[in-house]
Amino acid sequence: MAEYVELAMDCQEVIALLAQALQAQGLRVYRSFDLRNALASLPDCGCPHHGTAQCTCQYAVLLVYGDAPSPALVVAHGRDGRTWLKLPEAGTPSAALHEGIQRTLDVLLNAGENISTG
Repeated sequence: MAEYVELAMDCQEVIALLAQALQAQGLRVYRSFDLRNALASLPDCGCPHHGTAQCTCQYAVLLVYGDAPSPALVVAHGRDGRTWLKLPEAGTPSAALHEGIQRTLDVLLNAGENISTG
């Protein structure tokens, strides 16, 4: 599995689908950071990508827990209807957790179109 995955889908939708699929496999998913929530208190936060008065980008960090005490990190960044996921590397924090995330993402990738990895 590639370390980065790009999907032609809205970031919030990708995060929701990924979290639901991981939870269905018995993994626990916590959103430790969410840019949309952080920007809710800053109504005049301009966007460097769009030059707009209100930023519409999304950035979220998911902590994925399995049996290991340490979580795996999945980072999602999205804008303009596209999402980029940064996945944990194999072996961190545990091979089983990484494999669970990889299997889940493979299912999502096989269900989608306009997806690239790198």
